[in-house]
Amino acid sequence: MSSAPKTYYPIVMRMQGMHPRNLAGYEKHRTRSGGDHGHCDSSLMAQNRRLIGSETWAQDAWDEIQDMRHANHLLELEQLRRRRRKTELKNALFRGPRDPWRATRHGPLREIILTVNKKWFDEDLTEFLGESGPTREMQFETRAKEWLLTNFGDDCVHARADLDETAYHIHAVIIPRAVTADGRRMLQPAVHPLIRSYEKAQDSVGEWFAAIGLRRGERRKQALREALKHNRKVREARANGTVDPGAEVALPEHRDHVSPRRWRESQEIELATRDKVVKKAEETLAAEKSALADQERTVTQQQQDAQSVLEVAAAVADGYVDIVSDLNETARQDTQADTALPVQTLFGRALEVLRQRARKEARAELADEFAQIAAADAALLEIAKTLPDKARQRLAQARRSLSLPLNALRRRLSRVHSNDTDRGPDEKT
Repeated sequence: MSSAPKTYYPIVMRMQGMHPRNLAGYEKHRTRSGGDHGHCDSSLMAQNRRLIGSETWAQDAWDEIQDMRHANHLLELEQLRRRRRKTELKNALFRGPRDPWRATRHGPLREIILTVNKKWFDEDLTEFLGESGPTREMQFETRAKEWLLTNFGDDCVHARADLDETAYHIHAVIIPRAVTADGRRMLQPAVHPLIRSYEKAQDSVGEWFAAIGLRRGERRKQALREALKHNRKVREARANGTVDPGAEVALPEHRDHVSPRRWRESQEIELATRDKVVKKAEETLAAEKSALADQERTVTQQQQDAQSVLEVAAAVADGYVDIVSDLNETARQDTQADTALPVQTLFGRALEVLRQRARKEARAELADEFAQIAAADAALLEIAKTLPDKARQRLAQARRSLSLPLNALRRRLSRVHSNDTDRGPDEKT
């Protein structure tokens, strides 16, 4: 046989209280017929196997505990009758059988779980056990059965190996039977030294499994006791003024054993809470993005409006008064516009006033020019009277050729004047 492997893994042993009323639920989980087994691989369930006890162990254990109740009650009645305690006998008959254990928070039974880190089962055993050695599961299973039967004997009424979960592990149930001095059959966990002392149980399982390369887990309780003892000495020395033994040490971190079911529930709650936080953050981010997009559109529109105002202001400064017509044409083309453009609001009325003023000045200038033309035409008529016939005829032809365009211009000026007079202030463009 070769030397022991260099890497050691701790043997994990958990022991927790159990009430007889929990036997039915325990069996449902064992047979995967009820309870939480979502963490189990259904394709491997058939490989789970019993190691100790019969198929009906749970019912047998329940029936035995009920027999204890009734046997103890009959024994109590017989003792009271023999001692002629009539009142106590009457009360015992009225009360009925009692539970054959002292009421505790943990319960009179014990469930033991034995396992090792999954990596240990996956590693090769050839270095430690040789080429033809059994698998690590077989080695672990054999050592576990021997440890249970050696330390608990017939009180270990059940043990099973679960192979359909993350790591191979063994469950066992202990019924700590005892008989009192007066002959009562009771359930007393303290009858087993390894149940009385959890530290001794850890030491025992560590020594037992050392043969297959496992070791005991960390001695947390011992480390806690030593740290408390050291810190107490430090405080006493400082108070008494004696030699200081050193600074206080930090206490080891306390770890609670959590069942797989409770651990999965806590993980599911944590994941659900995380999903809610992520969803809320995503909704908040989407709302912020939408608000930022709206703000960007508003700023862009304001910049465009400001640019339009500056352009119109520059046009007005340059004397371009027909820009209001361009603004109205743009508004008519934009069918989605619900309100007037800011530049229309700011400059519309002013531009219209400027345009009307320009038209009036233009009409006044044309009227003055027409008056001058009419005076010149009258002067020509007077001159024509003094001219010879031939010259008078050429002048008459020239006047007729000029009268047509002058009359057309006069009619156009009259129409513009009449249109401006008929329109209201809101209709002029």
